[in-house]
Amino acid sequence: MARKTLLAVDDDPVVREAINEVFGCEYNILLAKDGHEAIEFANEQEIDIILLDIMMPGFDGFSTLMLLKDDPHTKDIPVVMLTAVGKKEKVITAFRDGAAGYVLKPFKEATLRSKLKSVLDSEDEEES
Repeated sequence: MARKTLLAVDDDPVVREAINEVFGCEYNILLAKDGHEAIEFANEQEIDIILLDIMMPGFDGFSTLMLLKDDPHTKDIPVVMLTAVGKKEKVITAFRDGAAGYVLKPFKEATLRSKLKSVLDSEDEEES
């Protein structure tokens, strides 16, 4: 089975590198530093899942999520918010706007791995 492609979107290079190091042996990793790059990658590459930070300059995570979900080409890519923002209203907004998951930073490797797997497994079930 081919490896899935994960797009990690975060303005913090330390977080991007951590995701690359932790998940690089399991996924093909693409790294974007902001929402603009994320939209470009999503339109140019075959992406299986997106990890998306909320607090970023330019397009924040919510704006990026809405653009992804409004575009017929990218609307079906599952998005997991990976953020330090744990306020209940932000979590509710993320799910209302189409997020498939929400994980707080600093992330625990096992928690994030489990969330990615469960989201991808549910996507695979929907396709079959």
